[in-house]
Amino acid sequence: MTPLSAPVLTPAGALYNQIFQSRTAAELLELARIKRFLEVWSSDDQLRDRLEAALVNGEAIDQICAAHKIDIDPRQLQPIFRLGHAHLRGTPSLADYPLALAWDRFIVTMLRYRDLIREQGDTHGVNLQFDTWRKRQITRCQGELRLSAASVVHPVVAFELSDGCSVGCWFCGISADKFKGYWPYEANRKLWREILGHTVSFFGAAAATGFCYWATDPCDNPDYPAFIDDFYHATGTVPQTTTAAPLKDVALTRRVLELSNTYRTTVNRFSVLNKKGVRRIHEAFTADELLGVELVLQNREATSLKANAGRARLRAAGKSDELADDHTTLACVTGFLVKLPAGLVQLVTPCRSSDETPDGYYIHAERRFSDGATFAKALRDLQEFMTLQIGMDDTLALRRDLKVV
Repeated sequence: MTPLSAPVLTPAGALYNQIFQSRTAAELLELARIKRFLEVWSSDDQLRDRLEAALVNGEAIDQICAAHKIDIDPRQLQPIFRLGHAHLRGTPSLADYPLALAWDRFIVTMLRYRDLIREQGDTHGVNLQFDTWRKRQITRCQGELRLSAASVVHPVVAFELSDGCSVGCWFCGISADKFKGYWPYEANRKLWREILGHTVSFFGAAAATGFCYWATDPCDNPDYPAFIDDFYHATGTVPQTTTAAPLKDVALTRRVLELSNTYRTTVNRFSVLNKKGVRRIHEAFTADELLGVELVLQNREATSLKANAGRARLRAAGKSDELADDHTTLACVTGFLVKLPAGLVQLVTPCRSSDETPDGYYIHAERRFSDGATFAKALRDLQEFMTLQIGMDDTLALRRDLKVV
């Protein structure tokens, strides 16, 4: 099996590409500056207080902007950061704020792109058994995951290119182990390409929803850009990169961004652990370089809350004010988790974290592999666990999150 030789943009990739191609360079730079301001505002509680006081009292905000290197007028964005743009969408008031309106249109399209990824995970007949099983899991998650269900797009595969993670966040939602080493590209190039070929055969175009991390950080593998370049040529999509160490090797991160910005098929994410990290990232990369990168703000001063799963759940005592009660998993894959260093494939799907599943996902079954042929066999074997019918001897029960009242 070999990867596809002529990548074709998927519907999600085409929409993401259009988001950038349909705008002028000046419009993209304007969006990038808006995004950078919102990152600073969201990450800094002192800035939020100072800016709110200045706006309420009618004071000049030039000094505030200069101190925080803000190069856009925050007053033109008040419907977004003061009231929440979702409350004003479609109302005439946004017309009085052209910058807020431009950002709103950008976000609406980005949300449509996110939803297309969920739709794209359907193999459209390439694997009917998997499609039926995945739809059933999505339906379960819509009830079980509640508010966070909308953000779970159910990609069909994730590949771990390292063993463990070097970052060690106390709030890691899937309890990553300590870093033990990485899967080198040159020694495994043939096998990696065979694995990609078998994955495409199993899922068809849906394979493009996959990505190359899990309880790992992409920047821990110095060969990461080579892996995702192969992924692009196999599927037509540069997979999403989420890293908590974008400054560990800035040259590597730039190669990843260059690939992403060349093909424009998916958004990336940098997890930021503290307020200083926001400043350092902004110093290392320009606003327009990061327009396609979401900063996931994990610092204590940020407006966002962490998922109540994994290590965060186990260490909730004394930190519960930082955890979201109704955001109980960071797991998103409904399909295969492939641990390349271990030669292991697991059939997984998200669930609410609990004492039984603290990391917020089920492992239904697993198989070992050592080469391309045994990898393909592992996928076929695991498909047997995608049950579609209730047997006469099966025991029925309510989901554990449901109660009879």
